[in-house]
Amino acid sequence: MRRIEEVLSQFEALSFAFNKADFDDREKFSLSPESQTRVIAALSESGARDIMVLATCNRLECYWSHLALDKAEAVLREIIGVEDSIWSSSRKTMTGKSAVLHLFRVASALESQIIGDTEITAQLKAAFKLTQQMGTHVPFLDRVVSSALKASKRVKVETGLSSGATSVAFSAIHYLRNELSSLEGVNVVLFGLGKLGRNTCKNLAKHARGATITVINRDERKSKEAAVEHGFISAPIESLEHAVSQARVLIVATGAQTYTVPREFVGAEQQLLILDMSMPRNVDPTIGRLPGVNLLNVDEISAYAQQQMDARQDHIPRANAIVEEEFTTFDTWVQTQHVAPLLGMVAQNLKSYRDIELSRMQNADVADAESAVRLTDRLIQKVTNQVATYLRNQSNSVEDDMKVIQQVFNGENGTE
Repeated sequence: MRRIEEVLSQFEALSFAFNKADFDDREKFSLSPESQTRVIAALSESGARDIMVLATCNRLECYWSHLALDKAEAVLREIIGVEDSIWSSSRKTMTGKSAVLHLFRVASALESQIIGDTEITAQLKAAFKLTQQMGTHVPFLDRVVSSALKASKRVKVETGLSSGATSVAFSAIHYLRNELSSLEGVNVVLFGLGKLGRNTCKNLAKHARGATITVINRDERKSKEAAVEHGFISAPIESLEHAVSQARVLIVATGAQTYTVPREFVGAEQQLLILDMSMPRNVDPTIGRLPGVNLLNVDEISAYAQQQMDARQDHIPRANAIVEEEFTTFDTWVQTQHVAPLLGMVAQNLKSYRDIELSRMQNADVADAESAVRLTDRLIQKVTNQVATYLRNQSNSVEDDMKVIQQVFNGENGTE
């Protein structure tokens, strides 16, 4: 077995996601950035490579290679500390090609709670960046992630899967606009300015005109910057309780492991819509029992968004096909690393032929030329994939056939 194929066979994925674990159980798997760092370090010390932790409001997933599943789970369970019954009922494990294909689907938002979610790409990039910063061994994972992101980009460009309300942040604003007859003069407090909070800021600026919006963050510098950028009001963290008591809408996007909005912040007779977008929840759930309070968590916001997405269903088959195409390209790369230099030479020659022909199209529109480049790039990829498949599965003498192909594409024939 060749080295890359061996790494693939040892590549593992462990997933705790919304479709296997409900909100209450999923909270138990929520990892702070510090805990994510601990997981990567602990797995690395145990001998794992290609380690990545993907933590979002809808899933916790760990990827690694070169370490048996039971040993990796023992490391993870020591850090996460979840009881046996919840761990067993919430987990999904994948190995080899199925683990890679799963990551492709996650990156393309086909496995998201909100199908077409636009935030997953940035979350995946952030997860891989943390892995790189930790200095762990990641050459195989680098290829997996870059290929997954390529599939994601194609799905966004070539389908309408991400049209409409495609993130928790957008869905939250869409919900409050439908819930309240008018936002004119409504006091809105946004607490938390991480990635999700910043996205919410942008959506509030676009879709909540007329509302009085106050932003609060532990780092007041960020809240002041957001206030200046969007025309909001900035308030210090010390004024949070007062701001909540005066609010009609409270949006919480903090990333704490405990409640940041306790019960005593809300008046007994207060009319308040609360959208808690945090995982784990950062608003004391007992607040939702107050007569004037409507409290929604991440799953409830996502469920609302799901109702708006019927039109997107038509795009799922094409998105699935794109993911399968990109996975086939990745699999071909794995299977043909020993002939990679030859395939690279074939691709380069085909691109040279293409460039010569394009240079002769003196009156071609720039957009047409760019479309031609994209189209031919995909055709060239298909040709090299076919060459690789032939060499792998049908050739009687790989070395002899490689020499013939090299002679054909090293010559000048076909360039005129």
